[in-house]
Amino acid sequence: MRLRSLFLPLVSLFPFAAPAMSDEQLVSGYYTVGWEEQSFTPCGSRQKWWVNNPGPMMGPYRDLVEGDWGTIFVTVRVDLTTEGQWGHMGGYRRGMAVTELVDARKPSPERDDCSRVREAE
Repeated sequence: MRLRSLFLPLVSLFPFAAPAMSDEQLVSGYYTVGWEEQSFTPCGSRQKWWVNNPGPMMGPYRDLVEGDWGTIFVTVRVDLTTEGQWGHMGGYRRGMAVTELVDARKPSPERDDCSRVREAE
């Protein structure tokens, strides 16, 4: 018992004990589900984020996509992780958890959905 009481405070000094979520943001972009992929590509970025928890996006995703895999355009409030190695085989620089769904729709075949978001601002 005494050894355990000495060990536990030391464990809290390591980085893995720190909370992973760092930043809440409202973002728009493309949510994609595929083979070993559940990613989000924010507007204005080439970076993909791993979706740790799609939360309220799952209902609209199922309604908008035929089959298991596809892409939808969303505006969501997310808790964004610090930079690191996230998702499948650590292939993503950030992870995110969706806390609120603002809008979800099929991607437009005529033009970039991100440009519509910029026009509305």
